[in-house]
Amino acid sequence: MRMPRPGWRTALLLVSALSFSCIESAGTHGSRPGEEYDAGWESFRTQVVESSAVPGVFIVEGDIAIRGEEALRRYYRESVAHVSQPLTVRLTAAGNDDVWSASIKHSLTYCIGDGFGTRKATVIAAMAAAAESWSRRVGVTFRYVPSEDSECILESPDVNLDVVFDVRPAPATETYNAAAFFPSDSRLAKKLSIHSRAFGTMTGGRTLEGVLGHELGHVLGFRHEHMWATPTPTCLNPDAGMDLYSPGHADDSRLLYGEYDAVSIMHYVQCRPVGAVDGYAQTEKDYRGAISIYGLAPALIVSAL
Repeated sequence: MRMPRPGWRTALLLVSALSFSCIESAGTHGSRPGEEYDAGWESFRTQVVESSAVPGVFIVEGDIAIRGEEALRRYYRESVAHVSQPLTVRLTAAGNDDVWSASIKHSLTYCIGDGFGTRKATVIAAMAAAAESWSRRVGVTFRYVPSEDSECILESPDVNLDVVFDVRPAPATETYNAAAFFPSDSRLAKKLSIHSRAFGTMTGGRTLEGVLGHELGHVLGFRHEHMWATPTPTCLNPDAGMDLYSPGHADDSRLLYGEYDAVSIMHYVQCRPVGAVDGYAQTEKDYRGAISIYGLAPALIVSAL
């Protein structure tokens, strides 16, 4: 597994310098060392079940008994607080980062199919918000091209080469909420599919905008973060695919930023430690990892001069 390229240290230092003025809602405003751990521990502790038969014995993972508060804290530090590390970039067969080139990263155009019917306006707004959630900090630009919507339904062997990818409804028989692709995939495979169930109330605090933000993370080349975690019953989900059973899958992935972040936007909600926040939203560490690949958003570079 390769370490992050040293050539991006300058960008990371600039992010650190800008963090107090540019962070939107990463939950790190004014935090002191240990505060994030303490908050995570308190949330975890309130949800741990204590044995009714033997006071002072706590049950974790459904069937593991831990005796005493100090042992429970140790379990949290050693097991819960080291489940994953934030942002993992996919590698191509040649061992290169599967990401967009500098010539394309600001031209990630897409069309939205008319098959969404009355929900199309909702998709337009959610895609715009999800795209902006990345581009307001990271040096990438997604752009919706409405004039290409009529050509967003082409099927093999035809593809619309006037946009980079299509946004279209998923077949009713699919089991996922949404599905995306990686930068090196063929144009035919460059589709972001949204199932009808993604428009309803989803478990785990997931919203359509959050789900699309997660999928756009894949579009940018990022893998599921729970791939580094030991599979648990709560992770047995048909959406997980190969990422569920491949912890430490170093042959086709690379960690970008070596600090724990179980609430990464790329980490499935149901695979997070007990007590972790719900929903999908980028964390500060997500942004730092993405910036290590794509650089800062142009607006932030200008404001830093």
